[in-house]
Amino acid sequence: MTTLGDFELRSTPGLFNRLDEQGRRLGFKADTAEEVGQWQSTLRAEVSRLLGEFPQIKFAVQATLVESVDTPEFRRDIIVLETVSGEFMPCYVLTPHNAPKPYKPVLALHGHGTWGAQSLVGLSSNEAEAAYIREFKADYGRQIALAGYQAYVPMLRGFGYRMENRELKRIQEGDTSGAIWSCQDLGLNALLAGQTLMGLRVWDVLQLIDYIDLQSDVLRENLPCVGLSGGGTLAMYATALDKRITSAYISGAVNTFRDSIMSISHCVCNYIPHLPEYAEMSDVTGLIAPRPLMVENGDADPIYPAHGVEKALVTLRQVYAALGVPERLTTHTFKGQHRWDGEPLAAWLAAQYK
Repeated sequence: MTTLGDFELRSTPGLFNRLDEQGRRLGFKADTAEEVGQWQSTLRAEVSRLLGEFPQIKFAVQATLVESVDTPEFRRDIIVLETVSGEFMPCYVLTPHNAPKPYKPVLALHGHGTWGAQSLVGLSSNEAEAAYIREFKADYGRQIALAGYQAYVPMLRGFGYRMENRELKRIQEGDTSGAIWSCQDLGLNALLAGQTLMGLRVWDVLQLIDYIDLQSDVLRENLPCVGLSGGGTLAMYATALDKRITSAYISGAVNTFRDSIMSISHCVCNYIPHLPEYAEMSDVTGLIAPRPLMVENGDADPIYPAHGVEKALVTLRQVYAALGVPERLTTHTFKGQHRWDGEPLAAWLAAQYK
């Protein structure tokens, strides 16, 4: 007798089958540098569209300084930018003591974590936060400043001070969990509004770059971007779309949609409707080429598995080779799970500013 076990009752295999049947419309297939350029132009426009409509009216870039603290390590400022009408993004700016002008800027983007950008600059208000920084080596904004660079660490939507009311209330009531953020409601509401949370975060980063471009005491020829996990994913999209970012160090984020985002539980902010119909994650990352790219990952990362990283690197190596600059794609695999490592960061940053 036929039983329920004889039928495919899951839905995901069917989704995968349909994607396989239609193929990636804009998957990488180029052979020459000219063909790569044409492919990148077409895919870049499509990725921008799928991330959601960016605001049509840009504001004159202005920053309000709300805090300035001289620490033994660096000056730590907080500036606030209006990125969308009535919506504001704070940003830490870490300026090393005795660093010569013009300063060498680096964007440092945080991933998921209750305290957001605060962890990147090495601040902890309780033992739970201090433990989080130690476990994930999360203070890489501080590490960048200690290496002599001016670090810009934006407070991203949904984290830390930028949580929504429900999550802020949990913090105010004393919840010190390391997994409180507002991505669920923000991400789903953005989708209903025809946008994506990732797209909104990309927009905020691009406005920060506008601000950096206007600073007379900053080197504007180079702007590396560094990020872990969700910050690495944001670095991927921002660098793919904006050539003012001149290089990227992406940790714990480069993979394939199939092996990571679509097969393992992830935050809703990672999901861009229709994108896998057009491109794999490696195709999107390939929009960074020919600019230098470091791909870092732990060999035991449970949510961005090593086999997915290797699949992505196959495509990325093809893109960089077609452009004649295979040496600009570098990798670093460390023993460990989903965290920041950064062992080659100092040398990598120094190479960007030669």
